[in-house]
Amino acid sequence: MAFDLSRVDAIYSAPFASPALELVGDIQRLIRAVYQAFADRYPGVPVSAFKALNSNTLSEVGLSITLLEGRLEIILKVDQFSVQATNLRRPEEVRFAQDCVLLMQNFINKSMSPKEGAVNLRIASWLRVHGGKDELVKKLNRIAKPQRTTFDKARIGAETMEHFTKVSFRNEAAGWQLTVLAEPAALPDADLYLYRDYQFMPGGELDTGEKKLGFLETSSIAISEWLGIGTLKQE
Repeated sequence: MAFDLSRVDAIYSAPFASPALELVGDIQRLIRAVYQAFADRYPGVPVSAFKALNSNTLSEVGLSITLLEGRLEIILKVDQFSVQATNLRRPEEVRFAQDCVLLMQNFINKSMSPKEGAVNLRIASWLRVHGGKDELVKKLNRIAKPQRTTFDKARIGAETMEHFTKVSFRNEAAGWQLTVLAEPAALPDADLYLYRDYQFMPGGELDTGEKKLGFLETSSIAISEWLGIGTLKQE
């Protein structure tokens, strides 16, 4: 059993514990270097995707990269590194966005010396699942329904009461926490809305981009199995 991707939006933000002052006065060299790093991996990347962000406000100095017809925006500023992905429709677009984050993170580590604060990754997914929305609602009710329901639906004249899923996980020793929300999708071409909010604390075990991505993949598989929706169908 497999599910299809309808849409994915994601926001990745990594504030710096101290300003990345290498960007000030050296932005032209850095933008050439980051272009070369991307061009080595993706030779067809357009030069027009790379832009210097010049400003009289220190926190606004930096560079931006815009890809996938504007649906993937990567921004490096003096005070943070951030990525916003909007309306990704295919698995290969998701993989491309993940790879771009790793490319940029490796560039930052090699070219600059900022220390990251708490990293946040928010992912909203709209999925088409086997059996459709009706079958999904049954699964969510089985997963989320408490053993003892204290609310009497008859008191407000309700005929039915449905339970949807929101859970939080935390490992303070490893330095991460995760909140998951699953509910029927409001979009007409999707069955499931799945929201994941990852937080990675500084000094934790998941201290590299590769480790964070690995945790994202393993936790995604575990969540999909728990929800009973199978695995992502690959194109």
